[in-house]
Amino acid sequence: MSQSERKVAFISAVTLLCSTLEFLIPKPLPFLRLGLANLPLLLILDFIDLPSFLAILLLKAIGQGMVSGTLFSYLILISLAGTLSSGLAMYAAKRLLKTHVSLVGVSLIGAFTSNLSQIAVAALVAYGSAIWIAAPLMLSLGLATSLVLGLFAERYRRRGTFTARFADPSFILELPAMTERTGQGVATIAVMVAIAAIIAAEGLGALGAIVLLSFAMQTACRRRVRLGPPAALLLSLLLLSLVEPNGRVLLSLGSIAITETALLNALTKALRLIALVSASQALVGTNPPLRGKAGSILVLTLAYFARLTHSFRHTQGSIIERVDQALERATGEDAAPTERAKPVHTPILLVLVTLIVATAAISRFLQ
Repeated sequence: MSQSERKVAFISAVTLLCSTLEFLIPKPLPFLRLGLANLPLLLILDFIDLPSFLAILLLKAIGQGMVSGTLFSYLILISLAGTLSSGLAMYAAKRLLKTHVSLVGVSLIGAFTSNLSQIAVAALVAYGSAIWIAAPLMLSLGLATSLVLGLFAERYRRRGTFTARFADPSFILELPAMTERTGQGVATIAVMVAIAAIIAAEGLGALGAIVLLSFAMQTACRRRVRLGPPAALLLSLLLLSLVEPNGRVLLSLGSIAITETALLNALTKALRLIALVSASQALVGTNPPLRGKAGSILVLTLAYFARLTHSFRHTQGSIIERVDQALERATGEDAAPTERAKPVHTPILLVLVTLIVATAAISRFLQ
C-alpha cells in the first residue's frame, strides 16, 4: 500500500478517534455533533489534495457508523450529509480565501454547513419538520464549539510538531499490526434479513419485542449494548411530538398538548430506529467482507484507530504534548502480535433472527 494511501487511512483514523471521544459526550439529539472530528481536517487543509480529502471524508463517515453502530441504519445519511457538506465547505473556503481566512473562520463555516445539512436530512428521514424547532439551539451550539476547535487548531499548528512532519513528502508512515478478523457470512446474511424484517414490522407491541430481540442479537455478535443513546433518541422524538399535536388530546399542560396519534407515531418511529441501530451494531460485529482497495484502506483505518486509542491512553503532559506523543507512537513500527476477534454466537443469532422475522410477519398479518 502506498504512502499516500497510508496517510489517508491514518488521518481517517484520527478523525475516528475524535468522533469516538465525542460519541461518549451526552447530547440532546443522537445525531448532534460538536465537531471534534473536524479538528484533524482543519490541520491538513493546507497540504491535502481534493481526491485524498474526499476519501478521508467518506472513511470518516463510514468509520463513525461502524463505531456508533449506525452504519446500516438511516442515521448514517444524517452523518454523511454533515460530514461531506462541512468538509467540502471548509476545503473550498481554505482554497478560495487562502491566507485571508483563519482556521477559526474555516471551522465556523464547517460547523454552520454541517448542522444545517444534518437538520435538513434529519427532517426527511426521522424527525419531520418539527426538528427545525431545535435549529437555533443546534446552530448556536455548533458555532460555539467550532470557535473553540478553531482556536485550538490554530494553537496546535503553532506549537505542535507532528503536522509539519506529516506534511513532509519524505515522512514514512509504518503499517500497524492488524487484528485478525474472519468474516462470518452466514451471520452477516442473517442480520441483513433481520434488518429487512425490522423495516417491515408494524405496531408498538411488535416493535417493542423486536427492540429487545435486537439487543440480544447485538450481544450475540459481541457488540456491547449501550442504553444511553437509545434513551436519548426516544426522549428526543417524544419531545418533538409535542410540537406537532395530532389526534385525541390525552393530557394538556398549559399550552402544551400530548396527543394520541403524535405520541404513537413518535414511539413507533423511535422503536424502529432503535432496533435498526442495534441491528446495525450486530451487523458490524459479523465483520462483513471488505473487498478491493477501498476495503483494504478501511481495514487499515480501523487498525490505525486501535493503535491511536492505545497510544493516547499512555501519554503525559499538556493536551498538545499528549496529542503529539500519541500521533508519534501510532505512526511508528508496531511489533505487537495480532489478535483474533471473538467469533459470533451463530446458533443463538439464528434463533434470534428467526424470532424477529416471525414477530414482524405476525405484526403485518394482524394489521
